[in-house]
Amino acid sequence: MTTPLTRLYPNDRYPRDAVIVTVRKAMGRTVADVAAVEVIADFPMSVPAALEAAERMRRSEGLSGIAVVVADEDWRPQWGELVG
Repeated sequence: MTTPLTRLYPNDRYPRDAVIVTVRKAMGRTVADVAAVEVIADFPMSVPAALEAAERMRRSEGLSGIAVVVADEDWRPQWGELVG
């Protein structure tokens, strides 16, 4: 993935021109949801799968970026670098 991942915190305002990936804990696993202003999140998936889906959605919807909402303790460096 070449699109920078913009870091958002849970109470930050979500950008209207980006795909939003929300990383969270569910039943002891770290999962992620993918959504955008006009696209409602579907089922949770693994974080790597969510990031790939976010990139596809960004391209298909013509959005400018990907924003990731995550608590510090839930992010893994192998998923990529968060900017911001």
